Amino acid sequence: MKPEPDDDLPEMLRKRVVRQRSRLKFVRISFAITAVISVILLFAANQSQTLAPNARVLFVLPEADSLWLVDQHLDITNKPDGTGGSFALLHLDGDNLKQGERYDGLIRTVTVIGKNEIGITTPTRFMRFDTSGAEWELKPLQSLGINDPTASPLVVNFRETLWQVWTRGNEVMVQPFGRQEVAAQAVVAGKSPELDLQARVSDDAIWVSIIDRRSGDLSLLSFTPRIEAAVNDSGVDADRDADDAPDNRETDTPPAQQVSAQKHFNQEVTGNVKRASFAIIETPDGARPVVAFLRNEDTSRKWHLMVWTRDSKSSNGNWVDAEPPAREKPPAGLELTNFVTLASRGQNLIAVYSEAGKVRMAETTLASDGALEWSQPKVLPIDQTNGPTAYIVWISLLFGVVLIMASQGVWLMLNRERAMDRTLADILEKHEKQKPPEQKEKELPKLLYANPFARALSLMLDVAMTSPIVILLQGIYGYEWEQAYGFLAVGSTLDLQSTLVPTLEATLVTLLVLSIYSMVCELLWGRTFGKLLFRLRVVDADGEPPAAWRIVVRNALKIFELIHWAVLMIPMGLMMLTGKQQRLGDLAAGTFVIVDVVPDEAPDDIDI
Repeated sequence: MKPEPDDDLPEMLRKRVVRQRSRLKFVRISFAITAVISVILLFAANQSQTLAPNARVLFVLPEADSLWLVDQHLDITNKPDGTGGSFALLHLDGDNLKQGERYDGLIRTVTVIGKNEIGITTPTRFMRFDTSGAEWELKPLQSLGINDPTASPLVVNFRETLWQVWTRGNEVMVQPFGRQEVAAQAVVAGKSPELDLQARVSDDAIWVSIIDRRSGDLSLLSFTPRIEAAVNDSGVDADRDADDAPDNRETDTPPAQQVSAQKHFNQEVTGNVKRASFAIIETPDGARPVVAFLRNEDTSRKWHLMVWTRDSKSSNGNWVDAEPPAREKPPAGLELTNFVTLASRGQNLIAVYSEAGKVRMAETTLASDGALEWSQPKVLPIDQTNGPTAYIVWISLLFGVVLIMASQGVWLMLNRERAMDRTLADILEKHEKQKPPEQKEKELPKLLYANPFARALSLMLDVAMTSPIVILLQGIYGYEWEQAYGFLAVGSTLDLQSTLVPTLEATLVTLLVLSIYSMVCELLWGRTFGKLLFRLRVVDADGEPPAAWRIVVRNALKIFELIHWAVLMIPMGLMMLTGKQQRLGDLAAGTFVIVDVVPDEAPDDIDI
């Protein structure tokens, strides 16, 4: 009977080795399971759209017994400049909610064109929806003809004519939509060229709210536009107005018609405003505006309401504070969606707002002194938005799993005692010397294989060593820093056309640099600088320095293995399944990464 390999070891040493091997086996298996769980969680977190935080704004068009809504979702994850989003048209009749197709983009305003037609203005286009049928048909798009991204364009329906309102510099312009033959008219001039507009329509005027984005000042303007014959001797530069028409077309003749705007109301409401919404209430005493706004740098995130009212004894008017709809809880710091949208239904005021991710609606009448008595808010059957709370919990769970995996990897590196290692090494060396020569030739050398955690850390050091070259190439080729190291984003899921392909191209450059660096170092010294720090070395099956072709093959396949996190699962799985910790490049080249002999004075960080 062939004796067990450890039969000639002392009993105490044998028990220690058996116990240590049992622990190592348990930690290896648990390490592999934890790694698989972390990868699955990372993939699930990136694929799940319900966990990522999101925000929305609702645009409201009340009807007699129902509501038309435009649900604007704001993209807060992939668009750092805040220009991304999507929207859909909704109709709410009682508890019955119907939603149309969702489109990409941001919207500026919504208006009723006719009985069965609704118009939506985006920064560059005007969209018409025919709502008479079961399916809301989108009519051909119309260009606004405005190339200025700061123009804040709006299209509203006033007295059966579509009017376009936008900013040109610090001026608020108005012109009939789609009629470039009519010269545009400046209605009012703001304090700066950075103005944000919103519009509403009453029976006798177009109302526009103006927020100066520099100062935060909020003002309200109303005017009645008309089309009249152009008067060439009036001092108006007709050619300039024609050139400033929204589609920027040049004309050889002055326009035959122009816009005149009679202003009715032009009042500054308040300052330090971040966002605002307003509505116009038609009362027997005339149109009365109500404004809701959120102040800049207000940590309470509370919306304020102000109502325009007149003193019964004089014709003067002023703004008075009013109470917003009641909330069950104050706005939370982790609640991204925090909006209030005001709209009018006859002589009543409607407020649609968010609370704890839910969309609520309250209605009120407007008293002569500006007081508001809100009805009991009700929750609208619209899908709930998510703040970052669930996302933070999910990330914390992922971090905990990764931390456990890192602890297991460190334990695998540091679990052995130096005295026991040296004693075992001495006994094995004596045992090898006592064997017959013919048996020594048949047996393979005993190699101490490096664990995946040590190899991963050495790889990170090698990546850092090559980063100066990558930075230099980044300046030459002009790709982004995160694209150059796309293979490090283990949980990333990217859009194929716009993001994935450029990232793969930039990553390929980085991996070529890393591969060439590794080839040169391993050909000269058998290790890279990262492996040197962790006392790792590349050898062949005989424990000798590999042939040059083996070094080339193992490092060439490194480009494929690291090109994307999904491909990275292949070498990770192979290293967990094989007892010799070989990745795909090692298997193809017949190489191994081992731990060098540890000197007596140095701590041991090896794993058998």
